[in-house]
Amino acid sequence: MKRRIPLAVKLGVAFVVLILLAVGLVYFFTARSIMQRFDEYRQESREEFGQQLADQLAWYREWNGGWKGVLERMLTRPTFIAVGDQVIEGAALIFDVPITLADWDGRIITTTENERYNELIDALREEQAGSTIQEEWLENWEGLYLAEEEIAEGIPIMVGESREGTLLVGEVESEYGPVEADFLASAMRSALLGGGISCGLALVLAFLLIAQILSPLRVLSRATERIAHGDLPDRIRIKSSDELGRLGSSFDHMVDSLRRSETLRRTMTADIAHELRTPVTIIQGTLEAILDGIYEPENETIAPIYEETLHLGSLIDDLRDLALAEAGELRLAKEKTDLVDLVRQVTETAGSSVEESPTLRVETEGELPDVPVDPKRFRQVLANLLSNALIYTPPDGEIRVDVRRAGNAVELSVSDTGPGISEKDLPHLFERFYRGDPARGRTGGSGLGLAIVRQWVEAHDGTIRAENRPEGGARFVLQIPIP
Repeated sequence: MKRRIPLAVKLGVAFVVLILLAVGLVYFFTARSIMQRFDEYRQESREEFGQQLADQLAWYREWNGGWKGVLERMLTRPTFIAVGDQVIEGAALIFDVPITLADWDGRIITTTENERYNELIDALREEQAGSTIQEEWLENWEGLYLAEEEIAEGIPIMVGESREGTLLVGEVESEYGPVEADFLASAMRSALLGGGISCGLALVLAFLLIAQILSPLRVLSRATERIAHGDLPDRIRIKSSDELGRLGSSFDHMVDSLRRSETLRRTMTADIAHELRTPVTIIQGTLEAILDGIYEPENETIAPIYEETLHLGSLIDDLRDLALAEAGELRLAKEKTDLVDLVRQVTETAGSSVEESPTLRVETEGELPDVPVDPKRFRQVLANLLSNALIYTPPDGEIRVDVRRAGNAVELSVSDTGPGISEKDLPHLFERFYRGDPARGRTGGSGLGLAIVRQWVEAHDGTIRAENRPEGGARFVLQIPIP
């Protein structure tokens, strides 16, 4: 048996994983962006520094007339180190950025870049062969030259319109200085702190959301358990306008429908028992009277028994057809049928079966196409509607059957001039055994006629409705779609 994991735990774990993943990704991309932007800032600062230094060197070149002494005067500062009683004088670089200065033709004048400086010293030693390097000799020494790519990438030193040199500013040897490293560490700590606070707030909101989601679900779960045990709860009324609120509203509607269905089931059971008891009681009483010798077994005494058996069989057939229709198992033998001709046949038969019947009229509108219906079932639908109309229409009244086309359907309406239908009875008219206004109550029959009519019409993919006519009387309107 699998271990059940509560939904709260599943949601909690999912939210925690998602929050941590989201915060981790945000921190990663934030840190990466900070590093990238800081490197871009360093690059921009280096370029700005190089341009400023190039402007100063251009001024020096114009003021001095050459590059003589540029290292001592522009790029280094004197230093003094006391060793005992002696003071050693030296020079220290002003800038911590590698700098290479070249003449107008690319010849390297001076450099603070270690690798290039070592190459320059080795070349000087080879040229001088160990003798002392004189300043005059240095001015005439051809030396090392920048590559063409370096000259193109370098910062030009302009004196007026003439390019008198090229400046190369290299990268800092160390990755970050102490100040820069401290700044980056502070930025990372701030990003991490912000991520932690966001994570905490997100977790709090997540748990509040989980509680908000699970609260109505627990209510629904308890209500469904009560329904499973046969106890219909009251309306749960979840106060929310989201999907959970709509779920709660649907659940309330379901409970109301179940309650109505239960009431209808009990009422229907009682009605069926009553409908079955009446003919059975008549049959049983008549037979007992015959057996006791009270009645003679003649046609007059046997005829009522036969009529009640017919009524009982009709009731059983109606219940069977209704059950099949509601289960979707009612089989229809559809064929192309002329509804106007079918209506005229049923109307003539219904009118001739009643003495002193009201006037029956059939009205058609335009030419109508043949519609695929089951003629036998549809004849019974019309017969039931006309039978009801004949019962409630006085002999001097009128029953009218209208057949016309309404869009993609054929519409058939049966109107009478009887007492009409009570407004409170209209919504329940097609329910089984519904007892409404006595003025239109049952006068014999099984009490299932209109319920069966609705099921058979819906089995033909049609619709039916009942309404009162403005001038008085009732009207039943059904529509059958045209394929």
